[in-house]
Amino acid sequence: DVEDEETTAEVSKNTDLSTPYMLQVISKAIDISLAKELKNLLFGSSLCCFSEEWKIQSFTFNNIPQLKYGIVQKKGGPCGVLAAVQACVLQQLIFADSNRNKDICCLQPSEVHRTKCLTMAIADILWRAGGNEKAVVALPSGRQQFTPIGKYKADGILETLILHSATRYEDLVVFLQQNIHQFEMGPCGCILLTVSVILSRSINLVRNDFDVLTNRLIGSHGYCTQELVNLLLTGKAVSNVFNNVIELDSGNGNITILKGITSRSDIGLLSLFEHYDVCQVGCYLKTPKYPIWLVCSESHFSVLFSLEKDLLGDWKTEQRFDLYYYDGLANQEEEIRLTVDTTQICAEDKENDLTPPLEHCIRTK
Repeated sequence: DVEDEETTAEVSKNTDLSTPYMLQVISKAIDISLAKELKNLLFGSSLCCFSEEWKIQSFTFNNIPQLKYGIVQKKGGPCGVLAAVQACVLQQLIFADSNRNKDICCLQPSEVHRTKCLTMAIADILWRAGGNEKAVVALPSGRQQFTPIGKYKADGILETLILHSATRYEDLVVFLQQNIHQFEMGPCGCILLTVSVILSRSINLVRNDFDVLTNRLIGSHGYCTQELVNLLLTGKAVSNVFNNVIELDSGNGNITILKGITSRSDIGLLSLFEHYDVCQVGCYLKTPKYPIWLVCSESHFSVLFSLEKDLLGDWKTEQRFDLYYYDGLANQEEEIRLTVDTTQICAEDKENDLTPPLEHCIRTK
């Protein structure tokens, strides 16, 4: 029996979902106190609502043949969530099948395969946020689960949610497979994932991740804060992008604790803020496990990636390589591929610097 248990633990992430078994998911309706807490965490007030940009955004794929792997962003705002999910979808598309030759074909998936990769990407994001022990999937029921009263402004989404909890990874994947259309076709898949990842982590733990308890996950103009992006990428809503924790002596014996990334992330991050010396991205994000990076540039998130897993460990591969760039908001009509040659020394003209922001971000790495 003990041996059986050990084997189950090892294979749980690679489970065979073709054989039927009992799905163990516990479902309960949202209540007004939880909805208030969620709004306070998201916006800083229970009287705020999701913007129209958030309400109409799901994880809908591009139908341009060269960009079938890409998720389309309709309007500005939730780009941090979209880019994080896009990066995790690419991880599944390019690197999930270790036996397959990493060729360009993985970027032209069938509709069935890309939906499967979206399912697995969301499963991994939620399971990671739940400490690899649990996950919560929030889905709309189509009717109000409580009467909005007092200091609470209804938005037609949070009030309708049913919260589905799983404590086995297999159950999470099967449940998401059955309901993936809610995330892919929407209409509010982006909101559903954001609420799900918060509840998978738990409101208390998300709040404790912040440097400042009054921080929030959605900032002005509906933009994702760094905390929300970090929650999606690493499972913790920390406020910074450097490695580990920094303790600052703020005088009078008071210590200010600034929390960063605590281990090497699957997906990385490059930031234009680092080029301007506003922040320092630590190696846990700058050198992730997979050669896929979110690019934070001018309050917008997009994705940069390579098909070469060796890029992060083989200096020969690092000499000259291709990177692909995808921006779901840019009405991109064809593949963008960049060739990086680190053997060429290039003197930057500081006086008349017309270098594109994307190149500045790449140079930080």
